[in-house]
Amino acid sequence: MSKFIKIVLAGVVLLYGWCLYIYLNTPVRTEIVKHGMLEDVENVDAYVIREEKLLYSNVAGSFDGIAREGERVAKGAKVATVYKGQVDEKIQEELKKVNERIAEVSSNQGKSSIFSKDIEKLEIQMNAKVNDIINISASGKADKLSQIKADMNKILDKMLVISGEKGASGNNLEALKKERDKYEEQIQSNKIDLSAEASGVISYNIDGMEQILNPEKINEYMPSHFANLDNIPLSNNSEVKPGQPVAKIINNFEWYVGFLIEVKKMYPLNLGDRVDIRFRDLDNTTINADIIYISPEEDGKVVVVASSNKYIESMHEIRKVDCDIIKQSYSGFKIPVSAIRVKDGKTGVYIVKERVARFREIEILYKNNDFAIIRENNMKDNSVLLYDEVIVKSNNIEDGKLIR
Repeated sequence: MSKFIKIVLAGVVLLYGWCLYIYLNTPVRTEIVKHGMLEDVENVDAYVIREEKLLYSNVAGSFDGIAREGERVAKGAKVATVYKGQVDEKIQEELKKVNERIAEVSSNQGKSSIFSKDIEKLEIQMNAKVNDIINISASGKADKLSQIKADMNKILDKMLVISGEKGASGNNLEALKKERDKYEEQIQSNKIDLSAEASGVISYNIDGMEQILNPEKINEYMPSHFANLDNIPLSNNSEVKPGQPVAKIINNFEWYVGFLIEVKKMYPLNLGDRVDIRFRDLDNTTINADIIYISPEEDGKVVVVASSNKYIESMHEIRKVDCDIIKQSYSGFKIPVSAIRVKDGKTGVYIVKERVARFREIEILYKNNDFAIIRENNMKDNSVLLYDEVIVKSNNIEDGKLIR
């Protein structure tokens, strides 16, 4: 045998030995089987649809809201004032401040029972200061009396504010109302009061969509309508013009969410289904809603509208919102998708059992690009169990192969 042939054979043997070494020493990566949950979710830009009654002004002038934004008002309650023509801005500003202080004191009076424990704490602090005065007077250290007196005044102010007997300016409620009446008399001839035509939540945020995103029009919505909503200019109600809306009363008992979605992403949602909606702009608040309308298809898209009667604070301020439509949630054993194998036409995973790879058939409930939820079945023989080690990375894995 020539020297050249011997060298070639030796090279082949070395190459084979190196491949065998790599094969036998390829690291096996595993993951522990644990309980988990995955959501079949679509993120959409949605629009809030609600019943909103607009309040109009029939004169030009300036506008002053009386009720607080988001406050619930009764039918017939005075909610705003329009001042015709030129009104002394200083008087108008003072009137606005007085109305705000009246609202603050009234609110504190309504909450007095809630803050009773705070009043008790302040009374304890006040009694302690009285004892300090007695002790200091007895000791002759009069230089500290002024500071204690100042502390007592602060405690007294807090007690009066909580009880509603004193407002932020130091005026009691009755005095504030008299002050308001005085200012109103000066501009009485130039003002027009607006009252709520129905009970509901008051809002001064007029966005121009009140008559478009209206529950009465839900069954008319098409994808082309929703695609153009961003082009609607927002209104500005700082200056009042005849026939212009200046406020609105919102029915907050029932409201709707409408969104545009591709038809292929709708599955498995159908008309009448209940769906979970998560509002990313509202601290991920999640509600249940019922699908009441699915539009005809246009260019592969449909409009979906869902209704809810769940109360969400500050929802009255929002029109467009970032939402997750949670079509379904799946719970079970959560494993990496990379662990899934197909053996003899059966879908399963390899687990490490007593240092040996064993194939276990699985039923996949749902999977995304990274993880899968598989059915938990502890009653079935040779099934995947909680805390099993599933093999997620290994070359040429097979049932019965020694792993470690």
